[in-house]
Amino acid sequence: MTREERSAYWRNLVDQQTESGLSGAAFCREHHINPQRFYHWRRRFKENEPGTMTTGFFQLVPCSTHSGSGIHIHLGDELHIEIDRGFDPFTLRTVIETVGKRKPCLP
Repeated sequence: MTREERSAYWRNLVDQQTESGLSGAAFCREHHINPQRFYHWRRRFKENEPGTMTTGFFQLVPCSTHSGSGIHIHLGDELHIEIDRGFDPFTLRTVIETVGKRKPCLP
């Protein structure tokens, strides 16, 4: 398989996952895909998208029809992030990177 064919193969899988509404983990389980490879390629495509934000806000969008997204964020005196089984590791990583890049508010 050529580099272009491999890239097209993974792009197709990433697009299918996005359209399916399933979390990355659920999609990988359903399609018997190695999650590490899937997340590697999804991150690679995301990094190459024009206009990809590297700082600022990150919108959390539920990726399934059940009542919870699997990620709970509490902002207050301290930042707390709680995760449930079946959460999407890519989403959590993106949230942590985004929160880590935030600049403190000036008084």
